Amino acid sequence: MNTWTSKAAMVGASLALTSACQPIGALSFAATPKEQVTRASLAAGNVQLVAPFGYCVDERSVRVRATESFAMLARCDALGMRGFSASQDLAVITVTAVSTDDTSQPTVKGLATSAAPATVLDQQTRGGLPFVRLKGDGHEVDGASPEHWRSAFVVNGQLVGLALYANAGSPALNNKGALILSDLADKTRKASTIKP
Repeated sequence: MNTWTSKAAMVGASLALTSACQPIGALSFAATPKEQVTRASLAAGNVQLVAPFGYCVDERSVRVRATESFAMLARCDALGMRGFSASQDLAVITVTAVSTDDTSQPTVKGLATSAAPATVLDQQTRGGLPFVRLKGDGHEVDGASPEHWRSAFVVNGQLVGLALYANAGSPALNNKGALILSDLADKTRKASTIKP
């Protein structure tokens, strides 16, 4: 098992540990209320999470520990946020950041391997990042389909794992799920870039 695959397995395992994390005031103090619910600071500020269009950060879910952080996102109206369109599909997105010394970006093959024993239903690369659609009973999201999307990227010494869950039959479980995670990854990587 290479370094990235073992770190990816840690990202998956850390999803189960989030209930033990202690919350910290991780939501960014942005200029507008809409920005406040669509952003969060994870991993001591090394990961500036920016929600994809139509989704908000569930403030109650944000957890930050010394070596790992976690946040959950959902469609804004489902979280009771006013002023947002309900045009996106209902879905739950989880974001986990784990410290890593490996600066290489994850690959589709590595991400698929780290998901074993889940069945890989689809795999693709967008903007240099891997996306896999999996089927397996390994998640604990009540009511969600056993099918779900995953992606991962490395930024500022953090391996960031993304997962999207939805009800069976949701358009978010087809190619649209990869687009939603791609939007999240693109915005988060740009916001997390350390400028000299």
